Amino acid sequence: MAGSRGSVTIEDVARHVGVAKGTVSRVLNNYTDISAGTRERILAAVKELGYYPSSTARSLKRGRQDTLGIVVPVGGGRGADPFLSEFIDGIARALDELDRDLLVTTANSAQHVLETHERLIARRKVDGFILTRTEVNDPRIDFLQLRRFPFVAHGRTSDPRSFAWLDVDNEATFINGVEHLVGLGHQRIGFIGGPGDLNFACQRRDGYRNGLQNAGIILEPSLEVEQALTEEGGVEGARQLLALETPPTALLCVTDALAIGAMRLCRDRGLRVGEDVTIIGYDGLPVGAYVEPPLTTFSQSAQSAGGKIARMLIDVIEGTDPATRQELAQADLVRRSSDGPPAKTPQELAKALRKTV
Repeated sequence: MAGSRGSVTIEDVARHVGVAKGTVSRVLNNYTDISAGTRERILAAVKELGYYPSSTARSLKRGRQDTLGIVVPVGGGRGADPFLSEFIDGIARALDELDRDLLVTTANSAQHVLETHERLIARRKVDGFILTRTEVNDPRIDFLQLRRFPFVAHGRTSDPRSFAWLDVDNEATFINGVEHLVGLGHQRIGFIGGPGDLNFACQRRDGYRNGLQNAGIILEPSLEVEQALTEEGGVEGARQLLALETPPTALLCVTDALAIGAMRLCRDRGLRVGEDVTIIGYDGLPVGAYVEPPLTTFSQSAQSAGGKIARMLIDVIEGTDPATRQELAQADLVRRSSDGPPAKTPQELAKALRKTV
């Protein structure tokens, strides 16, 4: 072998095969003017010697880094995001297949998020960005459009017409969620939502409200609570709703993390989840199948979404009009054991809860 794995050069490959360095380069860059036999010998040598093209040289030549970026907001009371870890894993898996890299970094405020995007652009660290948890009016999108820098959003905004995005029909999903609960016999349905600046949280809230209207149920503002997207947020949301004089017999939660927290509070209060109180989440996180009882949820594959959005961004980087790369998917209801017909009326539930205080 010409050198240790990782230190092999293009000259080593050329010497091993007995051809010119330029011939090896043309094969690696997919030129078609090299004979099939020579191409096969060069590719075999590349594999045998463990040669990897210099990413720096390749970037300089192509004017690209072959790296996508994602800036994760942290702090601000929103807590950890279990969906995001699955989503990033899907991005990373897709990029590995496409011989590209993913740069993940964090920012601790809205201003820091913009400054981080600016720094990564100025230093030419990435070719484009993936945005997550889009806001109703998202300053990141305004900033990147002003800079004419490629990006794809996982989610929409109040005006999603001009950029590339992948989203789930959140409103329709929560209309279906209410319809499902009404079909089980629930008439008093609580909603544990997320921060109102997040577009998906607003869409899911609107779906809940429209679902009630479709069912002929009068909306009661006291049955809606807004919490951080964490298990602790779910605990607190369920605590508020079950403290009502007439508590809900079902809780519809905008994320699985909130739903799992709500389940914890119900168990602590001696309630049977799926009987005394029905709880439904959203995200389809793997952990939902292993909580007790297993969580009924609306599922979108976070890994699949991550892989799809990575490919969309590569298309945009390579010149596809962003406005033509917009996709709205549907979420599927995965029924487990945390939902069912109400075993107690709201009045009976309130009486049972008073005994546990």
